[in-house]
Amino acid sequence: MTISRTIRYQWLKFKRLQGDPRKLAWGMALGVFIGVTPTVPFHTAAVLILAPFLGISPVTAYLGIWIMNPVTIAPLYLAAYKVGKFLLFRGGPLTLPATYDVQNTLDLLWRGGLALQLGGVIIALPPAIISYFLTLWAVQRFQQEKARKAASVLNFPQNPPAPSGPAA
Repeated sequence: MTISRTIRYQWLKFKRLQGDPRKLAWGMALGVFIGVTPTVPFHTAAVLILAPFLGISPVTAYLGIWIMNPVTIAPLYLAAYKVGKFLLFRGGPLTLPATYDVQNTLDLLWRGGLALQLGGVIIALPPAIISYFLTLWAVQRFQQEKARKAASVLNFPQNPPAPSGPAA
């Protein structure tokens, strides 16, 4: 399957979603948030556990985690690490230890991982907020368009004609 075909398929799935637009938008925001955070092996599990618990759409949350993919993973992780390192370790850079023993290696992994996680949470907030409002707008627009088409197919008059005749 080509990339363009996959994108089109996901777009059609998104357009056919039904339900409360706010729940769908919150699901997308959760999925994008989790998708940007550096928790790659746990994205799907986190979304499938959190979405029903929060009462939002697990389908849009699942679609949202696909923001993280092999193309976006390197720049997002690098940016998350840089932001986290800046916020946590302003006084000193994270450097490789002079001697490689278990304690120094674990300390480096802990500090680097902490910087990566904090930066990931901070970097994930703006895309999650933006995706909420974009999804809310798109779902409301698609649902209104769908209702308009259904009304025109059924030929419901917008304003019923005024009654005429002697009883009027």
